Amino acid sequence: PDSERRKSVIGGSVRPAWMKNLGDSVSQWLAIVPKEELEALKRTVENIKDPLYRFFERECTIGRKLLKTVLTDLNDVAQVCEMKKKQTNYIRGLLSDLQKGIVPKSWNIYTVPGGVTINPWIVDFSERIRQLYKIVEAAKKGQTALKELTVWLGGLFSQEAYVTATRQSVAQCKGYSLEELTLQVSVHDKPVELDSSSFGISGLKLMGAVHEGGKLKITEEIMSDLTYTKISWVRTKDIVVQGKQITLPVYLNNTRTMLVETLNFATNSVHFSVTFNFKLYFQICVFG
Repeated sequence: PDSERRKSVIGGSVRPAWMKNLGDSVSQWLAIVPKEELEALKRTVENIKDPLYRFFERECTIGRKLLKTVLTDLNDVAQVCEMKKKQTNYIRGLLSDLQKGIVPKSWNIYTVPGGVTINPWIVDFSERIRQLYKIVEAAKKGQTALKELTVWLGGLFSQEAYVTATRQSVAQCKGYSLEELTLQVSVHDKPVELDSSSFGISGLKLMGAVHEGGKLKITEEIMSDLTYTKISWVRTKDIVVQGKQITLPVYLNNTRTMLVETLNFATNSVHFSVTFNFKLYFQICVFG
């Protein structure tokens, strides 16, 4: 019967079942996405000189604009699905994409693995915004708090720019040239004290290997967590290499088309083939 196929009637117009289903999905997404407005970082004469501060300022600007767009679009779609708002060409595009589980083009402004559907995208995006809230709060406390903040690397909109900003920050602080600095990495079970040349990152997952006793070892385990990773920019001439090391290329995702950085790890093993795989978080994938 028509009463079963057509779920509701509002103002004399029939609301199709797909529209009700999409409305239910939108309600779930709105329950996940943070509602609090993301504040802009406030510039001062001093902090604007810091490359790391400028990087975080750009990240917050991107996040603030995209959060506003996502919330506005979802609320508009919800209104349309309840037949309280007229459709526009833009909203029709949103309806078409969201109904198919596709991330709308207007939201897709940063790189994610191909084929990611709307549900995991919403969860991932929400976590990115929550990290930006933490960045804003740290920035209010001063540049030291901002620098010492543990950063979920995969949750940034531009991982490469973050690495570049840390290098520029150290070079500026120490009075070194960029060419003098080499990136070093160490893995820890918990956050450690950072000096002026070091930064803490989280969210790394090591695939096909484990990190034990300060070294990489091939394992049959599919994945292991790197709880806390400290990256440091050190003058190349000051580096003392002890034992075997391997340089791992850091890729943005498993397509291996975008190289982010390379990291040097101490290892007991001789042969590694490596990729860093970003699947809504940042990973290290090591295949022996």
